Amino acid sequence: MKNFKKLLSLVLILITMFNLVACQNGEKKDKDSNSGKKELTFAYTVQTLNNPYFTTLTEGFEKYGKEKGIKTIIGNGDQDPSKQISQIENYISQKVDAIAIAPTDDKALKDVVKQAQDAGIPVIATNQNVEGVDAFITVPEYEYGKVIGEVAAKWINEYFKDGVEVLVLDYPEIESIIARGDGIRDGITKNAPQAKIVQSISANTPEKGMQAMEATLQKYPNVKVVVGVNDAGVLGAYETVNASNIDKKNFFMGGLDATDQALKLISEDSIYRATVDINPKGTGELIVETMKKVIENGPIKEMIPIDMVPVTKKNIKNYIK
Repeated sequence: MKNFKKLLSLVLILITMFNLVACQNGEKKDKDSNSGKKELTFAYTVQTLNNPYFTTLTEGFEKYGKEKGIKTIIGNGDQDPSKQISQIENYISQKVDAIAIAPTDDKALKDVVKQAQDAGIPVIATNQNVEGVDAFITVPEYEYGKVIGEVAAKWINEYFKDGVEVLVLDYPEIESIIARGDGIRDGITKNAPQAKIVQSISANTPEKGMQAMEATLQKYPNVKVVVGVNDAGVLGAYETVNASNIDKKNFFMGGLDATDQALKLISEDSIYRATVDINPKGTGELIVETMKKVIENGPIKEMIPIDMVPVTKKNIKNYIK
């Protein structure tokens, strides 16, 4: 009987030791598996980094990617489709896990997008769609322009009841931005019919905005309202107006994208009166999350919208701390 008890005790000890070793091996395997997990790499080529909106957007993209342990690569397209094509080809050769593009020319990038997908790399378009992409993130362009147009119209109805000359800074070189410019014009003229849009000039950067404003003031020195398809162009126009000797009483300038500089000028009660927030830093985060979802679950058919919030003196405290 004693021998049986000893044998039973020995068997129990061996079973316990076996279980301990198995657990330790399992933990080691899990640890090895986690440590060997592949780091994701996301690449993003944007139209230009000479636009404060894309600068802020890519900052949000990079910061959020870092927080999630994702390596990020940013490409400056410099408004050149051939450069964006070259960047995407480089991303393909680097075997990145996903590519995001804010295209300068949607048609020019169609073939290289397919090349990426054929290589097993999903592609997400932002701001302007490209045929065949796996997901599309944007603002509804016409409505986006109309929002700032309506804000300008409200100002015109308050301060220029008898009429006023208006300059619109648009960017028809990009097809989707045409609708944005149309939205601005309709937002103004349908709500303030006494307003007269004397010129629409292509200007999507501060430099072009300055040039457009200088040319306009020479031809139409009584312009008192300037509205643009982004903050960048209007900020350039602002510098020209601010440095001039024209009467700035009740002058209105407004753009889109809620860039830091535009928000600062609104908070200082300057002639830069309004912008529209589409949360570029938050959009950078949205792009990263969308790329992850497409990798995990496949293409997203529905357009992913970005919220739009007008920013004026009334709510600027929500943006400037």
